[in-house]
Amino acid sequence: MSSNTIAYPTIKKTAEQITAICERILFTAGPFLKEGIYQDLLVHELRLKGLDPSREMVFNYKFSDSNSNDIIIGNNQFLRSDIELPPLKGILELKSSGAATKDDNIWQLRNYLEQRSDRNWGLVINFISKFGARTSPHVQCDLLVKSGKTYSLITTNGESIVTNQYFSDQFCSKNYAELSHI
Repeated sequence: MSSNTIAYPTIKKTAEQITAICERILFTAGPFLKEGIYQDLLVHELRLKGLDPSREMVFNYKFSDSNSNDIIIGNNQFLRSDIELPPLKGILELKSSGAATKDDNIWQLRNYLEQRSDRNWGLVINFISKFGARTSPHVQCDLLVKSGKTYSLITTNGESIVTNQYFSDQFCSKNYAELSHI
């Protein structure tokens, strides 16, 4: 692991801390809020904890063309992360939904991490607002960490494309109180 990355024990501790912060936000603010409200509350709490968050970071797409030259895509095409923790080299992607985190959300974060050599981990934070027979609102946090290893994808014409390998983990809050008091 290079000196430009944060070690997994620090990342895991931070992810657990963020999950606890998000749990408290859900329990105090309640379910069924818009993503932007949860984002404002989380940024405030992260600042209180001294984690120095940045909001709505915009960055360009960067790809390699068929001649292995880097190209930057412009024309108002860009990526925007919800919250970043620059000192810890992490990206936080927030969701507010009625279901478990979708694979699409995990891939969105992975794409962000692939575009950023200055970030080695990210967390999809999903404020799940659903009451049911076996479920109650809670926060699901899915962690992706660049492993420091790469692998090659071979295209149909035999070209080798190198991409990062990732380690993943998941953290969940306790469930929000049942609706028995309404």
